[in-house]
Amino acid sequence: MYSLSEIAELLGRDRAALLGWVKRFDLPGFQGRGYPECYLSFLRSIAYLRLAQVTEKQIHELWTVELKLMALLHADSLGSPTWMIDGHDHPGHEERRLFLSRFDLGADVSAAAVQPGLDFSESEVELFGGQEMGEDALRLQASYRELVGPLRSKLSEQAPILTAAGRWAKGAEADNS
Repeated sequence: MYSLSEIAELLGRDRAALLGWVKRFDLPGFQGRGYPECYLSFLRSIAYLRLAQVTEKQIHELWTVELKLMALLHADSLGSPTWMIDGHDHPGHEERRLFLSRFDLGADVSAAAVQPGLDFSESEVELFGGQEMGEDALRLQASYRELVGPLRSKLSEQAPILTAAGRWAKGAEADNS
């Protein structure tokens, strides 16, 4: 468990910037050292994307689609306050995981199929089901792929530049020792 100040120090960001991300990505807040490991991992992903020149608007658009898709698949049904980023705590099956949330779809993300989750929550019965209201997991998954493709391309373009910058920084650090 971490405090937000500890996460900020680990990521080289100020606490105010992280509070902004917590608010904009609609994440639950915690007191003191109440922030779980998945918070550090998620916020690190956002920091890395920003370093790679991915706009916050692009990140938020993808996040919105991921949240809708996870809600349709009942990822929020077990009651964890951090359900939207709990996938960061479970490594493996990269081909099945959404990019930001790390939620495991149960099927390859690039496939035109999803593994519906079981809804364990006790919720009120809705007058219309999700599909009657125009919510369709496969449609959302297609939107997701349209958004994540250019983002991954941008990361591929930026990777050599960021790697070179990292090597340069290490060299500059060694020169100052």
